[in-house]
Amino acid sequence: MKTESTDIITHVCWDMDPKTAARCRLKPKHDGAHYDPYQRPSLNHPGFTWPK
Repeated sequence: MKTESTDIITHVCWDMDPKTAARCRLKPKHDGAHYDPYQRPSLNHPGFTWPK
């Protein structure tokens, strides 16, 4: 999903998860799912992921 703010930070993908509003923190044009390591349900769980 592309949003109007996809290109705010040029070295980060920044795509938004439509379910949680988390932002992808991987490099632009990465392969695989989007991933946000900073938004996680608890300290012992990984960040949210959503399909590319």
